[in-house]
Amino acid sequence: METGKTGKYLKYAIGEIILVMIGILLALQVSNWNEKRKDRIKEQSVLSSINKEFKMNKIQFDSVLYFHKKAYNGCNKLIAMFPIDIERDNLDTISKHLWDAAYNWTFNPSQGTINSIINTSSFDIISNDELRGLLVSWSDIVLDLQEDEIQNKKVVFEQMDPFFAGNIDYNFNLKDKRNNLNVLESIKFEYLIRLRQALLWELFKPGAEIEVLEKNLERIIELTSEK
Repeated sequence: METGKTGKYLKYAIGEIILVMIGILLALQVSNWNEKRKDRIKEQSVLSSINKEFKMNKIQFDSVLYFHKKAYNGCNKLIAMFPIDIERDNLDTISKHLWDAAYNWTFNPSQGTINSIINTSSFDIISNDELRGLLVSWSDIVLDLQEDEIQNKKVVFEQMDPFFAGNIDYNFNLKDKRNNLNVLESIKFEYLIRLRQALLWELFKPGAEIEVLEKNLERIIELTSEK
């Protein structure tokens, strides 16, 4: 290396190093950008699956909620008639309210998509913290609601059904002469209807699981909808 040219060579070498480093940084930046792009595509696919599943769950939930409300209103209308007088009260009206009070549904949502992504890398790519929290708590809220629904089911199948069996027509056709309509005037009948109403109230009281679940369900659908 000739005298006086050392500085030029050093500048050239440093320039080469800087260019290489810039190239490496750009390559890493492009690689990171591609990974993020792939994650967003994958995230959108996951969100789309969740959205589809929860829209189907919303249809089922609305049906279950409708019949829970119908049963609750049926109980309230029967209670408003207490004490029932079979000679005075309209049998068709009593029959209708009995039908409504006996409705018994349980919310059993599809959870295949959630179960397939929770505790997997697919869950980690969901960028919305609120959505992640709602998905994590979903199963527990469903279980809490189902516990209340099971209590209602027990009253219907373990107490109301045995009470009516042998006394009242299966279809609540109260005009069938074989009915023992006197049971409708009994204290036990009033007790069962009031018990059923009280347990249904546990579903609808402010802050109950059914209210929380409905809000979360709608919010999950909103957060997973395509923008």
